[in-house]
Amino acid sequence: MKTNPGCLICCGVIATLLALEQASAQTVHTPKPGSPERQAICDAARSYVMSKYASKPLPQPIVFKIDHLAVAGVYANMEAIPRSKDGHYVDTQYLPDIAFNFCLQKEGASWRVIVDLSRSDVPEAAEVQSIKRQLPADFPLSLFTSTWQRLLGDQAR
Repeated sequence: MKTNPGCLICCGVIATLLALEQASAQTVHTPKPGSPERQAICDAARSYVMSKYASKPLPQPIVFKIDHLAVAGVYANMEAIPRSKDGHYVDTQYLPDIAFNFCLQKEGASWRVIVDLSRSDVPEAAEVQSIKRQLPADFPLSLFTSTWQRLLGDQAR
């Protein structure tokens, strides 16, 4: 059976393009301020904060001062401090005085918090192991800050 060289080249090009598309889907990036992707991630985080942390209705909506935001494919990691829409810190009578740290997953067009890493101190070894078990097996450690990469990468999941 003869093989058409043109067909082999075409198949090779298609395979390369598919591999590049898959690789680019996993490339870590930070969505630009104001982008729909960043807004959707912040909306998911805001909804989570309001449902899990708010002790009573806030006088103003919150926005986030983002310290870290990394996205790869359907996963994201975000570290941020909530602020009132006017830029002031949110009073502790409404929200705890902590930096929020969330692992998110994209489902369709929206994002949801899948693991909450928010805390006021460095987690102990047992808690780190628990966090590792909560994360999806394919969650890229490269999305985390270097501190979290060290914590989570010390031992295999």
